[in-house]
Amino acid sequence: MSIQFNACRYVAVLAVLAVIAALVPLPSRAGVIGGFTANGFTFINFDPSTGALAGSNANGISNKGHVVGTGANANGTFANFTGTPALTTALNLGAQAMAFGINSAGYVVGTDNGAAFFLTPKGVEEPLLVPMGATSAFGISDRGYIVGQFTHANGATPGFFLRSRTNKTFVTIDAPSGPNIVNAQAINNFGLIVGFYVGTDGQDHGLMANLAQAHKGVLTGIAIPDPAIPNVAGEPGAAFVFSQLLGVNDAGIAVGYYGDSTTSQHGFIYNTNTGTYTFLDDPAEAFLNGVEVTQITGIADSGELAGFYTDANAVAHSFTACPPYAFCPNYPNDLP
Repeated sequence: MSIQFNACRYVAVLAVLAVIAALVPLPSRAGVIGGFTANGFTFINFDPSTGALAGSNANGISNKGHVVGTGANANGTFANFTGTPALTTALNLGAQAMAFGINSAGYVVGTDNGAAFFLTPKGVEEPLLVPMGATSAFGISDRGYIVGQFTHANGATPGFFLRSRTNKTFVTIDAPSGPNIVNAQAINNFGLIVGFYVGTDGQDHGLMANLAQAHKGVLTGIAIPDPAIPNVAGEPGAAFVFSQLLGVNDAGIAVGYYGDSTTSQHGFIYNTNTGTYTFLDDPAEAFLNGVEVTQITGIADSGELAGFYTDANAVAHSFTACPPYAFCPNYPNDLP
């Protein structure tokens, strides 16, 4: 199976969700499998439902260790959820909505049928009216900062920063080079933004930006050097193709994944302070026709990770992962 990704993250998620079978009603304790370790991280793999054909994508994590994510129903609509691996709760969103970001107060952001939304903890879905043309909100910090992507009147699709959902002004986040296509994916409480842009080669590359450097409502992103990818068993001769940064915490530790020439995808942790990459895959990921997938989509201040991987049937499953140096609030009680 080949999973194709483009500049818009919600299209990327659609590609993975296309292989997920029907989910049973939420909430539930889902098939939680714990105890896997890789590079010292303890992984808990789960879905927000039970059954051999169920699947899900965890798209973000709050500093309380609560994830937000999306699964696909048999009829092609989406089922969104939040909670911990042990207990997930359905989100009251539209049939075409996808939830991408969550903060410690339980506020959720995402996209619904091509329009950015904000969801209150009481379950009220509100469209983001600023900026006009906001197609998706990808991240929200504990301070209420929101980042995402919008369609400009000139046809460009830059990123945006919004100080809160009630603000009337915003900051445009432009690409460092190439076409002005930017996905601003996450922001920490100090104004550090990460995401990705489309380069002159037509591929996605990592990007970061510091809100303090905005000038007259515009902020130009800084290109992050592409990783020198490691040798991966089962992928001889694989070469780097693209990368996306999807999450960042207050320590400036970002997470994401890269795609290689075999069309496999692998997770990484990127230290924005030192410029170093650490590569990390879910130990349960498996090949189907030479392709395997791990994406790390979020990181809490504790260092706890969220993301998803695909199994030998190309079905996506969510995970959280706790580093060896940290206390993660939902470990080990979430282990069966």
